Amino acid sequence: MAMYDFRKKDSSPEKGKVLPYTDKPFLDAPEDFHFAIIADRGGSERKGFFGETMKALNLLRPEFTICVGDLVEGCNGLHGGKEVAERTIKEQSDELEKFIASLDMRFFYVVGNHDIFLGWPGNRIGHDASKAEWVKRHGKDTYYDFMYKDCHFVCLDSMEGRDGRVPVQGITDEQYAWALKSLKEHANARWTFLFVHMPIDWTSDKFLAFEREINSINYTLFCGDWHNHVKAVRHGKNCYMLGTCGGGFDYGVVRDDLRYGIMDSVTWVTVTSRGPVIANLQLSGIHGDEIQRCSTTKGWIETPLDYPDHRSVYDGNDAEGTGDGSYDWHFRHAMILRNDAIVVKPDVVIAGDGIIHRWGGFWWYGDKMYPRPPELDTPFFNEHRVLNMGFIGDGNENLLWRIRHGELDETSPQYIILHIGSENLKKGDSPEKTAEGIVRNAKALKSASPCAVIRVLSPLEEVPGRKETLALLEKKLEGEKDMQVLDLSQMYASGGERALEAYFLEDMKTYSVSPGK
Repeated sequence: MAMYDFRKKDSSPEKGKVLPYTDKPFLDAPEDFHFAIIADRGGSERKGFFGETMKALNLLRPEFTICVGDLVEGCNGLHGGKEVAERTIKEQSDELEKFIASLDMRFFYVVGNHDIFLGWPGNRIGHDASKAEWVKRHGKDTYYDFMYKDCHFVCLDSMEGRDGRVPVQGITDEQYAWALKSLKEHANARWTFLFVHMPIDWTSDKFLAFEREINSINYTLFCGDWHNHVKAVRHGKNCYMLGTCGGGFDYGVVRDDLRYGIMDSVTWVTVTSRGPVIANLQLSGIHGDEIQRCSTTKGWIETPLDYPDHRSVYDGNDAEGTGDGSYDWHFRHAMILRNDAIVVKPDVVIAGDGIIHRWGGFWWYGDKMYPRPPELDTPFFNEHRVLNMGFIGDGNENLLWRIRHGELDETSPQYIILHIGSENLKKGDSPEKTAEGIVRNAKALKSASPCAVIRVLSPLEEVPGRKETLALLEKKLEGEKDMQVLDLSQMYASGGERALEAYFLEDMKTYSVSPGK
């Protein structure tokens, strides 16, 4: 039996000799090292998963672990006052410390919006209580940096400017100035790693200016907050939003679902001479760095460094929306972009505002293979692949932005139902301006789907200027091929969405709309 001594300088196989090992090198470069990142535990915690994560980390043996925030549920101070807020955050922090104390390696904290709570104008109780607890346990430095094996680690605090001040800053000017100064002082680091909890901070125009300043540095950015894995590439830099370590699964998901980047995981980073290699270790498997690739949404696209403003408007007719506070507008936009061509491949599209959104199910986008609300078990949704493009609170300008930003790309629906403009009338837009916006959306839908029959609904609810808007729509769209204006307000008032479904099912038969497969 042969003994192969790899301690010798020349241990390469003899030419032509067959050996029981390959000629690849050992991955044992002395400058390489490993560290782990964990994401949200807070935010509707599912009990048990965070403890399992601690056990997994001790098995993996990274040199250290760092988080991207939200490791407790937090307290808002709006109910119960100061005493309840202080007691709540103390009890949660005590529990967290017991978990962290079980780790064999060093652990670095990063502030999330549950760790230091949002401060409201006129009510900073929750913010002040949770920040005081943080300072007591972790010191006054809520943002900081450190060096490890010639790599620069920068931990930002996205809650510093969310302390009740108006306007809200998120990462303050002072913190950005500190970070910029530190990054430039350590520009010769082997690699730089940025950690911030909220993705809204690194997709802002303010951060875009920051990126211009540091673009010459090799860096990778990590954040959390949204509870799903998404990778974006900005100006050649990899930016990662990470999933959960027990935080709530959203959008109707009850188990790991990689189509939506949703899973409990540890992110494993190997730092090599050529930069970091990243793997996401699911509790039930191992995956590469890209769970879900971002297609578009505010700031996630590869924005040119000289791009002046994310809210630049080319013709003044479209505008991004922000949602009504009960859901994330940009995440919903990203999900529709992912679902329309990849999952749903719709033959029917329902597009517009809150009536469409609620009709199509609050979190459901149209995927027949995915759990959906039982109220959608109707012939309309069972016989057709219906893509729900409804957004609560959207006006004409918001829907137009979404159409122009790809929500119908790579689709070929046969039938489109449009209901938009009610929000514009509610906020005081004239019937003329509202009708013009509806027509603009109808034509944009037709341009995106030339073969589709389009049904343009006048406002279904009694809003100011409804009848005038209907008359203007009929005049403006008269003679338009495959477009028809419908007033189904009385039908909707008496029978709701089911009455609409019955009407459109019959109408689709007239136009031979083929049921989806």
